[in-house]
Amino acid sequence: QGELCPDLKEMGEEELWELINDNRHRISLGVRPCILIPYLRQARVLTEMDEDEILSCHNLTNRSMRTSYMLDLLRTQGRNGAVALLESLMIHYPTLYTQATGHKPSTEPSRFSGLIKYSELTEYLVRAVTGMQKELQEARCEASRAGARAASLEAELRQVVGQEEKCRRLQSENERVRRHLTSAHKEVTRLKDEKCDLYMRYTAAVEEKSALNMRLHDLNLQVSDATHTHTHTHTHTHTGVHFGGRKPHVCCPQVYQLQTDLQKAQIQNEFQQRHSLSRPAAPPFLMRSRAKAIRVNGRVLTISFQGEKLLGQLTLVGGNKTGVFVHQVTEGSPAHTVGISPGAQVVEVKYEQNQKSLRMMLEDSTLEEAMWALGQVTGLCHLSVRPRQADYEVLLQQLQNNEASSGDSFYVRVNMSLAAGSSGSLAVFCNDILHVTNTQPPGAEDSWHASQVHPCQLLDLQSGTVPNYYRFVLEITSTMKILQLTRSWQGFQEEAQNKQKAVRIVSTGRPGRNPLWVSVENEKSKSADPGSAFMLLSSTAKSCVSLMPYTLVTPHYPPVCRPVLLLPTVLGRVLDKKLAGWQGFQLCTPGKKLTRKYIYSDLYIYGRHKGVVSLFGIHCVLPLGLDCVRRLHRAKVFPIIIFVSQSARSARKLRSKLQRQARSEEQLLTCSQNEEPLLDKLPCLYRSVDPDSWCDQNSLLTRLRTAIWEEQRRIVWVEPDLW
Repeated sequence: QGELCPDLKEMGEEELWELINDNRHRISLGVRPCILIPYLRQARVLTEMDEDEILSCHNLTNRSMRTSYMLDLLRTQGRNGAVALLESLMIHYPTLYTQATGHKPSTEPSRFSGLIKYSELTEYLVRAVTGMQKELQEARCEASRAGARAASLEAELRQVVGQEEKCRRLQSENERVRRHLTSAHKEVTRLKDEKCDLYMRYTAAVEEKSALNMRLHDLNLQVSDATHTHTHTHTHTHTGVHFGGRKPHVCCPQVYQLQTDLQKAQIQNEFQQRHSLSRPAAPPFLMRSRAKAIRVNGRVLTISFQGEKLLGQLTLVGGNKTGVFVHQVTEGSPAHTVGISPGAQVVEVKYEQNQKSLRMMLEDSTLEEAMWALGQVTGLCHLSVRPRQADYEVLLQQLQNNEASSGDSFYVRVNMSLAAGSSGSLAVFCNDILHVTNTQPPGAEDSWHASQVHPCQLLDLQSGTVPNYYRFVLEITSTMKILQLTRSWQGFQEEAQNKQKAVRIVSTGRPGRNPLWVSVENEKSKSADPGSAFMLLSSTAKSCVSLMPYTLVTPHYPPVCRPVLLLPTVLGRVLDKKLAGWQGFQLCTPGKKLTRKYIYSDLYIYGRHKGVVSLFGIHCVLPLGLDCVRRLHRAKVFPIIIFVSQSARSARKLRSKLQRQARSEEQLLTCSQNEEPLLDKLPCLYRSVDPDSWCDQNSLLTRLRTAIWEEQRRIVWVEPDLW
């Protein structure tokens, strides 16, 4: 009915306030005290002092607190306070009145309780209606302004769409020009190679012509001597000189002429044969080398020479980022004799050792690796170099200006904690990310110069020296007992975990070389390099445990919100749907093939369906286990992995939730104990949640959401697939 309904009039004081208290939360959130106070003042249930205290008290910091305090004051007025409150709600908050009482509101004066005189009530209602009309007019004006703003935004949107179309056309044209430039660059490179080849042919022809002229000069001298001898013999013959009583048969001119003709013909044939063969091309910087020592493959030259004490013949500069270059060559050394000069990038070295052919690829090696590789050379070697004089000069300029300390630059994940040692050394902890910028720092033997990396951007922080790969391995190996080396995988891993992640055991699917070290390849047997001596093979020989203090990592920046993987798996199945119910999360549909296209397109469809403006705000919750991580990485999908550590106490907090999923606390603890050792096998970092950091399911979900937001901002560091 349209008045303070008879049911409410018949209710006593306690019943009315029980009705109000049942809706106290809704009233506290939806009511502004300044709107209701004028009516409550006229009904004489609030005084002027009450009004000042409600609106001006510093202890009431928000609207809900002020409204709640107003209800407390009205409670002291008994039934009149409750009736006045409901009548004020009927006038100013009709919807809230209906929700609280279940009846429709009315503004007819005859329907009120009589707490206010008829004339005062009429005047108040007139003012209230006038105020509402004014608010309605203002709302209409605001709606009109919003409509105009929307029209303006639509016009801007059309303009932006037009500009986007123009940008796409420009981008297409840019791609076409880029392809044309690439083709032109390849053609220029080909022409340069042809020019270099012609230049070498011309140089060889000049050398051959010079040698031919020398031989012709020697031949002319021989012919001149023969002519002189013939003249002398002919003179003696005419003067009656006899040999053995007989006049000899002399044919010196014919013999020497025949020999001369034969030698000329032989030289001419040799000259034609040499110039009919296609000579290999070589860049000008190796013009001093002997032709037999050079084999050219495109822009790479392979030079053969005696490489005894090769590091004494030349010095190197650079690293894996810039390439390793020849910096200085010892004058008079075999390397200098064959024409190696500064500015040549070292690409490959081949040599024989213990009757085996070894080849080391150095095109993208660090300075440490290159120096180690060349230090292994004994005897004859084949050094492949590439001319890159301009890049070499740029590197020298950077070193001179202190813009770089070397040409090395790569990132590693630390697998073993190490305290700071001598001055300048850097303390590192397990799972730290380091940026190595020099593998041969001056004055620090067997060390790297590295910096800790900011978790959210590629920014170097504190820097210092750390042991290089093999020095770190040897230091740790020397301190380990033989018993520890012969323990099982589970025992060794449990001990590492008990040391609060001081050591991360790296497991690989196959024994092999250290991924940081140089590629050593036997051309006949393709055997592994000596680095495999540092591997500890398991008894089954199907996997190996490696003392890897560092593993290479590369940064990744996912374009959208990363999927979420909750562990242990038992707990993940309990919390997946709860987490997916939060804004910004969506449960991934099970039963479909998990690919990058599926996950991201599923997010996009979900965002379109729910009216989400951008798909960047949606995290896909994956109802999967640890075995999916590597498959997702191969699809360029990098999930946020969160492991909630478990204890008997934390498991009891989730007892009721586990029972709903037909699970027990023992199953959760067993699953946690089984999956926690597998986390170290993951090729990426993960986030752990302490069991004592939450008290119930809601606080756990809040903690998880905070962790997800923090992990989303971080760089994703991924190791190469060792399996």
